Amino acid sequence: MQRRHSSNTDGMPSERSRSQTLGSESSLDEGGVFDCLKPDSPASPQQIFSGLVGVPSGSVSSAQFQAAGLVIGTPPEVFIQMTASSREEGGPHRSEVGPFVPRAPQHHHHHHHLLHHHPLQHRTSLLQQATTAAASERHGSREDGQEDPSTPAPALSELKAVITWLQRGFPFILILLAKVCFQHKLGIAVCVGMASTFTYANSTFRHQVSLREERSVFVALWIIVFLAGNTFYIYYTFSHEELQNSLMFSKPNLSSFDFFDLVWVVGITDFVLKYFTITLKCFVLFLPKILLAFKSRGKFYLLIEEVSQLFRALVPIQLWYKYIMGEDPSNSYFLGATLIIIYSLCKSFDICGRLSAIRKALVVLCSSQSYGARAGSQQCSDVGDVCAICQADFRDPVALLCQHVFCEECLCVWFDRERTCPLCRSTVIENLRCWKDGTTSTHFQIY
Repeated sequence: MQRRHSSNTDGMPSERSRSQTLGSESSLDEGGVFDCLKPDSPASPQQIFSGLVGVPSGSVSSAQFQAAGLVIGTPPEVFIQMTASSREEGGPHRSEVGPFVPRAPQHHHHHHHLLHHHPLQHRTSLLQQATTAAASERHGSREDGQEDPSTPAPALSELKAVITWLQRGFPFILILLAKVCFQHKLGIAVCVGMASTFTYANSTFRHQVSLREERSVFVALWIIVFLAGNTFYIYYTFSHEELQNSLMFSKPNLSSFDFFDLVWVVGITDFVLKYFTITLKCFVLFLPKILLAFKSRGKFYLLIEEVSQLFRALVPIQLWYKYIMGEDPSNSYFLGATLIIIYSLCKSFDICGRLSAIRKALVVLCSSQSYGARAGSQQCSDVGDVCAICQADFRDPVALLCQHVFCEECLCVWFDRERTCPLCRSTVIENLRCWKDGTTSTHFQIY
């Protein structure tokens, strides 16, 4: 009898399961899924317990369940639920109407007969199965949503974390930069001034080269005086450091020689060498047309620039050797020797490239380049006997492969900075030689 009682009570859902079942039923039944399970009229306690063996249907009344804290309602709302007072007290609320009356022992096949005559339990089991299926379906949909391709990858999340860290540390980075700039304010001001001077002189000289016969000698003289004055002012202001020694491959007179001192000396020396390069080009610009034709001056500008870049690459070598070895080479002899070997190898490749560029510049200087054939009178008359570049009558007209006719001198000056025809833009020369238009390299030769 005790075993039979346990099997009957196990089939009843617990309070939490009944609450979940009721909530799921109310959400699932909105579409009318369980309409077939609802009875036509509310069931009374006698009808619900009519199938129980050993329990007379007449002895069951609603008052007994209400006294025990149980409420019996219609299937669309609730089957058996605890009242609010019972839920607040917690735990199952036992009936006080009387002790449990056990049934007489019967054969096991009556259990199947009991399931046949229990429409309420049968409906409850169907609702539980449907609720479980719906819950699993919702869980699967949540998993599908979690695997959405739009979810950010771990690498993207790490990148966002780094960006967030930088945003938080940005004020501290600004404080550090402000401190460094304040410590080296004099050097920064001098470098900015020298860079501005070089930019002005370089652009002005390039404009004078493009003017050819209309160039101004006074502007060229002003460039020379302006650059010489800036150089003298820098060396005079820092005369105690003897910065001019680096031009002769010797060490300046500095109390300490850390990285900032190295950049300071190398930067000043590089700008001074650029000033000297522009000054040499100005002397070429002074030459009259009788001594040096305009079509050949680009070759000299190219050679001067390549030699200047080689010298600017050689000057910092001894300064870098001194910085790598340090004040006392015995403290880090092995490390210093290793770094010097690596630096020498890298520098040797750079110097070889500079020497090759000088060799090519000498070849260009010694050779005469022809961009086309000499144009006849008929070709000149077809285009109106006017050069499209200088807008004047033809002087030594040359016809390109595209049959456009220009002055030979105008073409030489044009191809010092371009590689296509002025009219149809067809390619005339394959490799454009830089620096033939008088430009000086803005590259900062720090190493």
